Amino acid sequence: MPTPRLRFIRLLRHAALPALIALCSLGMASARSEAGDLEQVRRHEVLQGPIVRPSPVVRATSPAAIIPFGRFTSIQVNVDPSGADILGDLANEPSIAVDPTHPNRMAIGWRQFDDKNSIFREAGYGYSTNGGLTWSTGKVEPGVFRSDPVLQSDEQGKFFYLSAHLDLTTFEITTQLFASTDQGATWGPGVQAFGGDKEWFTIDRTNGIGHGYIYESWSGFPHSYSFSRSIDGGQTFQAPVLTPVPPIWGTMDVGPDGTVYTVGISGDMRRMLVSRSTKSQNAAVPTTFVTTPVDLGGTMIVGPPNGSSGLLGQPWIVADQSPARAGWVYVLCSVQTKSDPLDVMFIRSSDGGHSWSKPVRVNDDPVGNHAYQWFGTMSVAPNGRIDAVWNDTRGSADSTKSALYYSYSNDGGMTWSPNEQASPVWDSALGGFQTFFTKVGDYYQMISHDSGADLAWAATFNGGHDIYYMRIPAPSSIVAEQGTMARSSTVADGSIGLRLSPNPFASSTAINFDVPGSGGRAKVEVFDAGGRRIATLLDGFVKAGPQTVRWTGVDDAGRALNSGIYLCRVETAATSKTLKLMLMR
Repeated sequence: MPTPRLRFIRLLRHAALPALIALCSLGMASARSEAGDLEQVRRHEVLQGPIVRPSPVVRATSPAAIIPFGRFTSIQVNVDPSGADILGDLANEPSIAVDPTHPNRMAIGWRQFDDKNSIFREAGYGYSTNGGLTWSTGKVEPGVFRSDPVLQSDEQGKFFYLSAHLDLTTFEITTQLFASTDQGATWGPGVQAFGGDKEWFTIDRTNGIGHGYIYESWSGFPHSYSFSRSIDGGQTFQAPVLTPVPPIWGTMDVGPDGTVYTVGISGDMRRMLVSRSTKSQNAAVPTTFVTTPVDLGGTMIVGPPNGSSGLLGQPWIVADQSPARAGWVYVLCSVQTKSDPLDVMFIRSSDGGHSWSKPVRVNDDPVGNHAYQWFGTMSVAPNGRIDAVWNDTRGSADSTKSALYYSYSNDGGMTWSPNEQASPVWDSALGGFQTFFTKVGDYYQMISHDSGADLAWAATFNGGHDIYYMRIPAPSSIVAEQGTMARSSTVADGSIGLRLSPNPFASSTAINFDVPGSGGRAKVEVFDAGGRRIATLLDGFVKAGPQTVRWTGVDDAGRALNSGIYLCRVETAATSKTLKLMLMR
């Protein structure tokens, strides 16, 4: 018997309206269709234009956006070959992969709309070899309708790009997995992965029997199958598995013992669910899951300020790999609570998902102020630090005006650092071409390291939807002070707290560092990318405490330098640190 979604599609097709088919099934149809609210699905998802690839045109460009804010800098990723912003296109819903063997090599994928007046989109990607300072871009399978990008890397640095494909004849959704052995510069042919709407995947990086297995989950449409695995490193995928009460619109992870975890909501959008499987790592036995409802203190919702029907944050599940809390499982999501339209809420399990803590509120704005904390996103560093970011409207009475915020926890999520604004305010209502597609996708993604975090996110600083990369430096240590949790006023890179702002820069940048003890000799030098010293900014005794040296992009002879990547090294009696600088004339 046809599912409600398939009946709905056939109804539109028989009515000679194939161009009005709802594509937001790539993100939104599943739960509402299962709930039977077909009229609301139709209202939100019927398109106002044909699903055809727009004719190629030469588009005007403008300078790409580089957005400094305090110690944070967002660098635009979706650029043309000259590094400029393309006017009239849209890019959103980013996912990121980072090479663990060479963290400066990374790739970001997104939904690429070449024409903001057409809902046709392709699998856009960008790759960087210099830690996100510059990006080269392309498309996976140009000309093919693709959506819902998800990127991952294995421990050897092989990248994978999972993408949902809509067949424009049958309107069936499938997924394909693409691999890259050059860290995102090129992608191989797609492998059929059996998936469907709102797919996600993860890779087993443990030393167990499932090492290297790739696991995929999706919303369950058009059938109840919602899980598949590859036991040969992504060359083939096994037939999908029937999962009772599958979590939808969520993410996946693998615990240190090989347990597979998925999180999502139920089809009626009323319950948050966590499923776990201890058998997926064993190729000799069938995969089975145990699904448990969990309480995040609220429910997931869709709609404004993310367009009329975009997700306001998918749930994240991460298994801690750190020695201190190995096997702890964390869930974070933006949910509607009794006091506010959206809060970022967090729960944890210290027993492998059998029991869960009470919800903890991550955002520290006043309770009941009706702010939206949406697109809550979480990742965990190997040392156990939990990082969280989200869009936040606390600074404006207008819910479409958001800024990115950041917080972290060093104690398994029991307490969180004071929230820190990480971007200027931006307008989520800008840049869309239709009511539905004013949404900036349905998720961001972040990857944490001991030294910081790499974030792929979307915003409208250039007047349209664009993809941005942000490097979040590792926070300073949290110390107990008179029974409370206090954080130092700066974020340090090592014991001297080296930080550069802005970076990239056009005219000048401030080099800030700390001199410990009672003071001593300090040296600040700038080198070119080849390691040749070009400027000495400081070499002498300085007092203890914070110091600032400014560089205007000239060498020791006072000659203005060309745009490019430079290295700033600060030496004190305690240590020396080097960070990259990018000069953009």
